[in-house]
Amino acid sequence: MRYMLYLLTGLILFAVSLYQLKQSVAFISRSERAIGTVTSLEDVDGAYAPVFEVKTRENGHIIYHHASASKPSSWAVGEEAIFLYDPANPSSATMMSYFWLFSWAIVLMAIAIPLIIVGAGYYLLRPFTKVPDESYA
Repeated sequence: MRYMLYLLTGLILFAVSLYQLKQSVAFISRSERAIGTVTSLEDVDGAYAPVFEVKTRENGHIIYHHASASKPSSWAVGEEAIFLYDPANPSSATMMSYFWLFSWAIVLMAIAIPLIIVGAGYYLLRPFTKVPDESYA
């Protein structure tokens, strides 16, 4: 019974990861590229997170606080990075890197695939693991 739960959980997580992947691809297809420049470094519990000023095509500015921090800082003031943003929602700016665009899809799929393999494997092999009714005494 628990292997059936593994299989169902894996299938649900796989479906959610595919939905997240679809959302990410849709965001990429409707977004525009912009260059962001590090304007300052925020102190976050002893580590440093960069703060970017992203210049949009319409000469607007987006302030982007990067989610990861490190010590020592991996960014320096003045460094640039490429961002994607939705013109209809400029506050949706995201750094253009594989992990930041597809993070939840990757994490959920990495959990779902082993659950599916284990659950389906035990579910499909169950008929071969039954003990015969005859005793060999």
